[in-house]
Amino acid sequence: MRSPVGEGRERLLQALFDEFGGGGPGPNLSMRQVAERLGVHHTLLTYHFGSRPGLLAAVLSEARRRDNRVIAAAGGEPGFATLCRAIWDFYANAAHEDRIRAFFRLAGLAVYEPDAFQEFVAGLDDLARLLEAAALREGATATDAKQRSVIATAGLRGLLLQRLLTPAAEVDAAAERFIVSLAAPPA
Repeated sequence: MRSPVGEGRERLLQALFDEFGGGGPGPNLSMRQVAERLGVHHTLLTYHFGSRPGLLAAVLSEARRRDNRVIAAAGGEPGFATLCRAIWDFYANAAHEDRIRAFFRLAGLAVYEPDAFQEFVAGLDDLARLLEAAALREGATATDAKQRSVIATAGLRGLLLQRLLTPAAEVDAAAERFIVSLAAPPA
């Protein structure tokens, strides 16, 4: 058994990443089992994260922050469609499938209990803000940039969900077609 992890939330998050990766603990593990794997008392997890969904929300929020830094750093300041393609390529990668599944599981919970998942819900706009900045760099108005970023984010998430539910080449082809349509100048 490992030595106990420090009491800080950040140290616990890092320990969770080290043990479970960016997708967090699987749905069948209790808080006690997660704590045991980390070498800490389960009350420490409850203190910092509240509940199992709260713990998962914290892990996924941190994973998204890390992912967004990687995506944003790829290629400097890419255009809107290029950034959409980078987002799709990153999240459609099989290495991220567990994280995507965890994201949609948590998003479903957040629909029913948004107050319990405020940090998670607040972070959902991070990708849209990256896309909005790319649209603004391409000369879009503030309103158009915001709307395009919302459409792109929703479309990409919808395609990722479709890919999880019915993995087929058609979904990847549809994603490519969607991204190409985003490259068209705004009407």
